[in-house]
Amino acid sequence: MQLNRAIAIGEADGPAAGLAALATVDPGLPRHTAASAYLHEKAGDLLTAARLYAYAARSAPNLAERHHLTRQAARISQALRG
Repeated sequence: MQLNRAIAIGEADGPAAGLAALATVDPGLPRHTAASAYLHEKAGDLLTAARLYAYAARSAPNLAERHHLTRQAARISQALRG
C-alpha cells in the first residue's frame, strides 16, 4: 500500500514528489526497487532506471515479473544507446 501511494503521488505531483514519498518507505518491501526504477524513469534519469530495473529483475519473486523487469531494463538501455 505504501508503494502504491508513492507511485500515485508520483503520477499526481510529479516523479520527484513520488521519489520523496518512496524515500519514507521501507526499502526492504518487495517491489520497492521496481517502484524506484519506474519513478526514476518518469523523472528522466534513464541510467538509474535501467540499473534499478535490472537489479529488481534479479530479485523478482516470479518468472513473469523477472521477464517484465528485464525487458524494461533492456528497453531503456537500448534507448540510451540510441
